Amino acid sequence: MLEKFNQSQAELSSPLSQLKMSSVFYTHSTMKQPWGVKMPAIPSSTMFHLVLEGTAVVVISGKNIVLNPGDFILLPRGRGHDIIDKNLSPAEELTEQSLSKVTEFYERLTTGGDGDITTTLCGTVLFENEITKSIINSMPDHILIPSSEKSHSTIKSTVNSIKKETRNSDFCAGLIVSKLADILILQCIRTWISQFSDINKNWIVAYTDKNLSAVMYHIHNDTASKIDLEKLSQMAKMSRTSFINHFKNIVGQTPKKYINNWRLAIAKDRLKNTNENVLNIAFETGYQSESSFSRAYKTKYGESPSITKSKSPHMIL
Repeated sequence: MLEKFNQSQAELSSPLSQLKMSSVFYTHSTMKQPWGVKMPAIPSSTMFHLVLEGTAVVVISGKNIVLNPGDFILLPRGRGHDIIDKNLSPAEELTEQSLSKVTEFYERLTTGGDGDITTTLCGTVLFENEITKSIINSMPDHILIPSSEKSHSTIKSTVNSIKKETRNSDFCAGLIVSKLADILILQCIRTWISQFSDINKNWIVAYTDKNLSAVMYHIHNDTASKIDLEKLSQMAKMSRTSFINHFKNIVGQTPKKYINNWRLAIAKDRLKNTNENVLNIAFETGYQSESSFSRAYKTKYGESPSITKSKSPHMIL
């Protein structure tokens, strides 16, 4: 009982408890091939797509991610992207699509093709405070949650609840939508963190530390550069020794160990969910050669990068 109480108190004091979304805008899309929609970048937002029927391809940062029925994808940082049919038809601007407004927060999109149908539920969630921004910015370009993921049913249930409220004009509907959006993003963050089960979760706390917040942002957004403890200690405005000790006290690991674990976790995710080759992933996660990356990866995960890639359940074009 005491252990559960302490865990609950720790969760309440976590920076995630300060995560706050302000509003959600939903689009229910029914699209017949050929179709393609170019989604613009929206500052201070996170976007998502849930495929209800058919197949879609999300194109972001040069990667094509295939979504099958039930698959959910979160695009945390509101980056511009395309969502297109499985034949990779050209995307047209969102403003050129046939959109009909249902409520202040809900609209429908239809296309006029005559081919196979794809139905999606898409959303844009706006967020407010700096802690939310810091946490969101630490996340990757996309988080894929396939229908086979154990957390999928919970996330889909939340999405459907938001959909229902966005179509509702009753009292407090807007407030309920924003609270449900908080829950949705927390569920996605929990799923993302669980994918990196070997990463120390205390990094979230570091985002509220005045000396470490900029350091954590740099670590999570620059995975390719050589580890430079002098530079990191300068960012923290501390001496090298004080920085290492303070980082270990807050995060629970030395900076070098945390960075190495983080980069290998990112590499594992890319091997499983992108079409990048092993050498490119090695360079993008700070290794100077494929061989040195493979040795570190096998030491950490007990198998070579090529084996992990060969077992990927997701089809990336």
